[in-house]
Amino acid sequence: MDDQLDPLHKMELALLRAEHQKRYQALIAYLKEKVGEGIEYRNDVVRVVVSDAGAYYELNDLPEEFSGAVGDQVERHFLAPQEAVALLKRAIEATQEITPENTRQLSILVLYTRRGLVDRKNCYVFDYHPEARNTVKPLEIGQFQPDVMPLFFKIKIDADFGEAAVGMPCGILFCMANAGDRHLLIRIPYQGDQVVDLGNLSTSTTVH
Repeated sequence: MDDQLDPLHKMELALLRAEHQKRYQALIAYLKEKVGEGIEYRNDVVRVVVSDAGAYYELNDLPEEFSGAVGDQVERHFLAPQEAVALLKRAIEATQEITPENTRQLSILVLYTRRGLVDRKNCYVFDYHPEARNTVKPLEIGQFQPDVMPLFFKIKIDADFGEAAVGMPCGILFCMANAGDRHLLIRIPYQGDQVVDLGNLSTSTTVH
């Protein structure tokens, strides 16, 4: 995935990945062990593992883009393409409702192709997280394609309108396109410290 990046950016990204993996490798390994082998789903962009104990995903080219949880709060669903796209569209529309008073975080990552984060043409990234980014101006990259089922998307939300937008006020959900007409959706409401999400760090280091 890095072959189109300049050498300096490659070196910077390699250092960031090494630091990230050193800091979080044990945590990722612990969660993978707790989830277990489970059922694996994979496409060109992402690998998802689901078991009775929990679920996690990691991007094929960016394994540091990782989220998951253990516990019985993890929900697994299968959606028709139009249902999945409609869910994503509601999240996109909800970005218009953001104020500092009603939103702690709303982050959306959408990948239409494997190289989406490199070419910037086949992805959509929205990140409003003022506490982490020290600004109330959201990061926005790429373009949402309202009539296209992405290969993968993730929504992380903590907002007063979260229930109406995506069915939970606070949590993570991610969806991957499967072969066939039903797509895997994992929904993880935030409850306690059993959720591991490293996506904020890895997205910021790969799309800036």
